[in-house]
Amino acid sequence: MANPTVRAAPAGHGRSRHMTDEGNTQDALRGASDGLLIAIREVDARERLKRGVRPADPDFAPLARDVRVAAEEVLRLARQEEARAGDASGSGTAARLPTINETPPRPALEEILAEWRAVERRLEAAEPASAEADDLMKEFEELRDRYAAALRSLGQDA
Repeated sequence: MANPTVRAAPAGHGRSRHMTDEGNTQDALRGASDGLLIAIREVDARERLKRGVRPADPDFAPLARDVRVAAEEVLRLARQEEARAGDASGSGTAARLPTINETPPRPALEEILAEWRAVERRLEAAEPASAEADDLMKEFEELRDRYAAALRSLGQDA
């Protein structure tokens, strides 16, 4: 993400350019943080699923690989978030920005986050190696992909 520029909007525009840049920066930071939390929880869910499977089970090694792949995604997202944080803190608008917690998610993302939290709760209650847990993990992945697509549609990388 490029460093937001603070400029006044041309005459006749209701919202100044710097307000738009601030909103974009806030949204980017919130989106990066939410995406990172989703990815961290995915690692947790996959590891919990793997822990319920015996090492001799043919699914054990693929589950371990899934944990590693999910953990690598956490690292990728953490690097993106770090870059966004560097861009934001180096901008002239940084002092006016609220915390990430104070920034509400965009409506398009809020619905996905609510669905994701519901799936997460159901996954925590499911038997680790059950068909239900497998189905919920697939639903979790679909929500992650929808979230990433929604971020991209808002002009943010996922």
